[in-house]
Amino acid sequence: MAGRINDEDIQALRERVDIAAVIGDYTGLKRAGGRLKGLCPFHGERTPSFTVDPARRLFHCFGCGEGGDTIGFLQKIEALSFPEAVERLARLTGYTLRYEELSPGQRKALGRRTRLSQCLSEAADFYHARLFTDDGDAAREYLKSRGLGREHAEHFKLGWAPDAWDGIVRHLSGLGFDTEEIADAGLATRGQRGLIDRFRGRVMFPIYDAGGRDVVAFGGRIVPGVELRTGPRDGTPPKYINSSETEVYKKSRVLYALNWARAEIQRRDTVLVVEGYMDVIGLHVAGVSHAVATCGTALTAEHFSQVEKFARRVVLALDADDAGYAAADRARALAEEAGLREIGVLPLPPGEDPADLAAHGAQRVETALGEVQTAIEFQIAHLMRGADTTTPEGQVEAYRRTFGLLAQIEDRVLRYHYIRDVVAPTVQLSADWIELELDDERAQRKRTTAPRPALRRGDGLPRDPQLLLERQVLQVALQRPDTLPATWDKLGEDEFTAAPSRELFRAITQAPRGDLDAILDGLSDDEARGRVRALALAELTVDPEPAGIADIVARLRASAVARRIAVLNARLREMGEQLASDERRRLTAELYDLERRRRDLLEGRDA
Repeated sequence: MAGRINDEDIQALRERVDIAAVIGDYTGLKRAGGRLKGLCPFHGERTPSFTVDPARRLFHCFGCGEGGDTIGFLQKIEALSFPEAVERLARLTGYTLRYEELSPGQRKALGRRTRLSQCLSEAADFYHARLFTDDGDAAREYLKSRGLGREHAEHFKLGWAPDAWDGIVRHLSGLGFDTEEIADAGLATRGQRGLIDRFRGRVMFPIYDAGGRDVVAFGGRIVPGVELRTGPRDGTPPKYINSSETEVYKKSRVLYALNWARAEIQRRDTVLVVEGYMDVIGLHVAGVSHAVATCGTALTAEHFSQVEKFARRVVLALDADDAGYAAADRARALAEEAGLREIGVLPLPPGEDPADLAAHGAQRVETALGEVQTAIEFQIAHLMRGADTTTPEGQVEAYRRTFGLLAQIEDRVLRYHYIRDVVAPTVQLSADWIELELDDERAQRKRTTAPRPALRRGDGLPRDPQLLLERQVLQVALQRPDTLPATWDKLGEDEFTAAPSRELFRAITQAPRGDLDAILDGLSDDEARGRVRALALAELTVDPEPAGIADIVARLRASAVARRIAVLNARLREMGEQLASDERRRLTAELYDLERRRRDLLEGRDA
């Protein structure tokens, strides 16, 4: 990093950024008391174990152990360095950072990823402005022919890349971006005479990150009937081209329009995945705004991991042909890898794409969505299509076509459901007989490898009563410092038996009361800080009322007294008659005083 970011600015950003808003771009969060919970964006899970505490500006996953503040979250989720994460937050909030010891050249450089993001944002503004010039007439006419007016172009920030060799290169160079930055942002390629625009004479579709704040890439479409001056010498240019992968853009992770669709996806608990940019826009214009698209690539497990944070169900718009069958098969496997089981298919009428469907209006699309099949139903229909079920031989051949697919279903009840409700009615045969034959088929091809046992996680609480008590007292000190009784100040390190407990107690007592950042700074390493963040976000396991908190502090103090009593009793037993009478009387008197003190503590009479 060229220069160091001012420490005061880093702290100011930490205090002003809404951690829930930042994390909400990556996973759905729901209110749970004073905190928010959701599915962890760092590992696959079906039960939410990811917790965000907006007041403390912290997150922690009780499943995989990841945790930290907003800056740490961006570092982990986007693979950013610390300065890059700080710069990203500064852009999100419009905060101007100050850099120490920067030369003019270094100040221009800033962070590399920040510069690439700024370059892409400026490009989006350039393309969008050109759409509404005379040069963009053909592009606007094309959009009009697809039912899209200026308001739609504004909403999706559609643009026009001029039919020139270096239109965007010259524009960005004039703004101070160097050739390396323009090329590395995926906006230009290196030719024999220097940089040339990657997108020329195309309608432009900016692709945003999930939060809709940063442009990460572009897709570009040629305008039908318009011959490009800068087109290839031989052949015709491809209808669509997309940005190449860059430091800020990974095709396997990004879905077009997720930023606009996210709220509706969460409302419906369903995401509709289509292929093209125009399909998505057509559906959104028709009021079906939970649609997204891949960006010139096939669906990946990472795509499913992205959407499963917002919805439990994925519906794919597929052609009812061999390619559609293969796509459904691949999607089921990838979805299972990402922890999703509910995969549906919207079969497309022959020769139509989702944009054609949307052109008939929202009601037509909603009617089609009401007839969505599960992926397996769609595949069974494809396998049995064209079968002759008018003869016994044809009926048997038809249901046996489905065995390869049905044998993959491990859940016997689910497997029988498809046999009884989908296969048997088509061939008009007994579901039980079909199931028996399939069982024989499965027995013959049974896998030789046993399934891996599912990992199980306990509640994370210590089983040792002393350690549990220490945890409870320290947790209250972290989460509810305002409720600590006056007797808290009488605690010392000797009351704690575990080394991590003693370290945390020291950090708490040395920091201003309730200042979690200062407490974390007082710990020895990241492992300790991770444990304490988790403790600060975990559900309280004690009575939060003042009397209940005073009771656990008293019990912790009484436990320390009990340990001293045990030591003295052991000494009396070991030494026996070897002890001088004066020493015996002194130890006996001390034991009496300790026993009385322990009872007073347990009965609420503080000594």
